[in-house]
Amino acid sequence: MHIVFVIQDITTKGGTERTTVCLANMFASKGHRVDIISVFRNNPILAYAVDDSVKLSFVSESTYSLDDGKMGRCLKVIKQLPSFKRILSGIGAEIIIAQRLLAVLLVFFAGYSKRAVACEHFKYDVYNLFIRKVRAFVYRFFAWVVVLTDADKSKFLREIKHVSTIPNMVSVVPEPYKGFGTKRIISVGRLDKQKGYDLLLLALTKVLPIVQDDGWHVDIYGEGPELGILMSMSSKLSLDKFVHFKGYTSAIEKEYATSEFYVMSSRYEGFPMVLLEAAACGLPIVSFDCPEGPSVLLGNGGGILVPREDTEALAKAILNLINNDVYRQQLHQQTKDIIKPFVPEMIYERWMELLCGQLKRSYGKQK
Repeated sequence: MHIVFVIQDITTKGGTERTTVCLANMFASKGHRVDIISVFRNNPILAYAVDDSVKLSFVSESTYSLDDGKMGRCLKVIKQLPSFKRILSGIGAEIIIAQRLLAVLLVFFAGYSKRAVACEHFKYDVYNLFIRKVRAFVYRFFAWVVVLTDADKSKFLREIKHVSTIPNMVSVVPEPYKGFGTKRIISVGRLDKQKGYDLLLLALTKVLPIVQDDGWHVDIYGEGPELGILMSMSSKLSLDKFVHFKGYTSAIEKEYATSEFYVMSSRYEGFPMVLLEAAACGLPIVSFDCPEGPSVLLGNGGGILVPREDTEALAKAILNLINNDVYRQQLHQQTKDIIKPFVPEMIYERWMELLCGQLKRSYGKQK
């Protein structure tokens, strides 16, 4: 099978990009012919390692960012359409997997939606009403739509019928776990409003006075536009010696392996890769019960869910794990079971069921 992934920018560090690379590498390892078409290129090197058998093409060498403004971004995308159509036509894809809305729109306007899968990576209502209506209209022309959670699937089913749930897969090879006794709490993510690190800092002001003499500390890995704001906030809250901003690392599994537990403070998610990674590495998890992903993973153990954006509850949950060694070890054992549905082989089977089953039947009807 010849599968072509289309993505906004494969050089960006993020969950969608990591998922795309993981899927592409997995399909290639199973003997499929795989291409990745990246519309833009913000960075000279890739954030995640692409298998040598996967062919990578860039529509444009130009960058794409929020700094370009809405009109500037629209013009940039429109300018890429002729080149995108030429590349896609030359590749001759059997199946196209479009990652997120920008890629979906390009595939649609290029005239290839009937043989394409539109993949959502955000919760259903992340966009405003106008964008959601445009999205619903465009999705009607795609062979299939894939979302990350059943909660989102139920919302999309009000607009379209050809929707399946396929979650993200575990993307790390765990290091031997050595986290017990390190007194290290870890969090990983882009430093922006969505990830809620301002909320985490507020919660930690309630934790620090109780544990400041015990050696506990929080390491936050990631980059993003709010780094300066968060560092200033941390300083004003007198958290400097307790909270450390560590930047980006390409070997995050080593950091998971030497941490006691993981904290997620996001305002919303799709299906967070970092939770899968942390659980795969044996870390208990404390997380806001934000829409839509954490409850899917932690509904059957492995961590503690607290009400969305409730910093008081988040602080109490963190203290609960800090003060209870036995409970941490129990949750550590549970992580082995909660990740089983998300291992690569299971996710591959779900994709093949879609591509060789529903999608081919749908494509046949459209012909």
